[in-house]
Amino acid sequence: MRLTRTLIMGALMVIPGLFLGLLLWILIGQPQDGESPILEALVCNAIPLASIFSGLFFGWVTGSEYAE
Repeated sequence: MRLTRTLIMGALMVIPGLFLGLLLWILIGQPQDGESPILEALVCNAIPLASIFSGLFFGWVTGSEYAE
């Protein structure tokens, strides 16, 4: 049950992570020319992945009552 809860929480964190990444991409000016690939990779990849991993971590840590 703990693993299922963790996977569900991680999967649900995709939505806010992608929304936050999109919002930040719009705020930095929607760079499409490739001049700043590190910034684009950070906004478009690292923020959603960090959101997913934080959801997985939070789901695992708070699921201790199901660990039996």
